[in-house]
Amino acid sequence: MSTADRSEPRRELKVAAAQFAPVYHDLPGATGRAVEIIADAGSKDVQLLVFPETWLCGYPYWASLQISSPEFAACRRAFQRSAVKIPGPEINALCDAAKEHGVALVIGANESGAGSVYNTQVFIDARGELQGSHRKLVPTATERLVHGRGDGSDLLAHDMAGARVSGLICFEHQMAPARFLLNNHSVEVHAAGWPGHRFLDPVIDASCRHLAHENACFVVVAREVMGKSRLPPHFPDPGGAAARWEMRGGSSIIGPDGAYVVEPVFEEETLICATIDLEGIRDAKWLVDGVGHYARPDVFQLHWHRSSRRNIVED
Repeated sequence: MSTADRSEPRRELKVAAAQFAPVYHDLPGATGRAVEIIADAGSKDVQLLVFPETWLCGYPYWASLQISSPEFAACRRAFQRSAVKIPGPEINALCDAAKEHGVALVIGANESGAGSVYNTQVFIDARGELQGSHRKLVPTATERLVHGRGDGSDLLAHDMAGARVSGLICFEHQMAPARFLLNNHSVEVHAAGWPGHRFLDPVIDASCRHLAHENACFVVVAREVMGKSRLPPHFPDPGGAAARWEMRGGSSIIGPDGAYVVEPVFEEETLICATIDLEGIRDAKWLVDGVGHYARPDVFQLHWHRSSRRNIVED
């Protein structure tokens, strides 16, 4: 057989971003909606599904309200009540849906801790098993009013859907040490969870395409559509600031060469899908392997504090 007759090996994987409006501050309703979306993804043979930042149960756009206002207090209380326990019954329902429909997923959630609420990504494989979760390291701007900070113990990659899968949340993509650490985990598909702010469009384009090239991996960017009219009837009146809620999506899929596999999609609720060939990563790494031939540990080294930082340490 001639060289020209030999076909290149393929490791194909169908991935998707779930670009849908969240169900605000209603954990049972949000869980049910997620299950519906997972079922839809399964019917389309999606193997790995990525949801936006804090999709369960809604990104805190309201955090820019005046903190002393009754509207802020009402939103904050509803936000705390609807935060999800990990593990817990709602996560169990998502695990059951993942198993039933054969879909691995990464979903953003407001996680209820001992008292604080965390901005978290949850990783569930297609067998319905909880692989882990990652808490956002640094809440950004007004997020600091409502979210606690994570630590380095959960910056990991997981074996899901036949690939090494990692995730970062929003401006964590601007944290070069976090990107480098995940590169060292041999990531093949990266789940990029973002909110729907329009001003982020060029930031996401630049940072996620850069990560795809830098780490030689595919990136699934998940963002949401949203609007004031989509808020539930019981939601506190956010006044005249309708623009606070007008989010137009922008989810996309990027290849390891930094080029779009699927360009950003705007203004519609939909699954953004693509079948990717993981073997294409070899070509990108041949050019630049940031933790291999393009690394210089004699010049640069990263110190990763992996252990969880506890309030009390016993000798």
